[in-house]
Amino acid sequence: MKTRSFLSVICCLAITYALGGCSDREITVSEEQEVLFEVNYTNHAWGHQNKGFLIDKAGRVRTYDNPKDWKTSFSGSPLTTADMDENLSKTVISKHTIPETELSKYLNQSVKVSDSEFSKPVSQGADMGATSLFIYRFDATTKTYTTVLLQQKGDNYIFNKDPDAKEIAEWLEKVSEDVY
Repeated sequence: MKTRSFLSVICCLAITYALGGCSDREITVSEEQEVLFEVNYTNHAWGHQNKGFLIDKAGRVRTYDNPKDWKTSFSGSPLTTADMDENLSKTVISKHTIPETELSKYLNQSVKVSDSEFSKPVSQGADMGATSLFIYRFDATTKTYTTVLLQQKGDNYIFNKDPDAKEIAEWLEKVSEDVY
């Protein structure tokens, strides 16, 4: 049932883009994309900390806490499907699940988020680490995932200026409060 619902979401997104106008780069959600969003906290000031959660296409919130050999695409190098599968194997499915309508809403917004305009980083402190909120984009041709930063708080504050990015970031912060 969830797969059928997810396929419906994908079809609706495709229709929305087909009717919604033109863009330089059309972004769609592939049926193969397993992970949609991530909230990540890292800090190296007082020992290595790397924890957070992924939200998968079924709305499951999958937490992690200092997993060994965690792969990221934050530096600009995409993650392969195998990398993402390996990361998923190191997560724990939490009790918190994203309702289908809520997931569909933010998934629909995520395909519209631009990755071209960000605020200048503003120093907020030291030794606080960084909490970063991302959406994932999946390239079905190369079978790779890349991230688009929505917002980062901590030692430095930076945000994506796209209005949809701001709304998704606010939602992910609320989800984070529910999960932790």
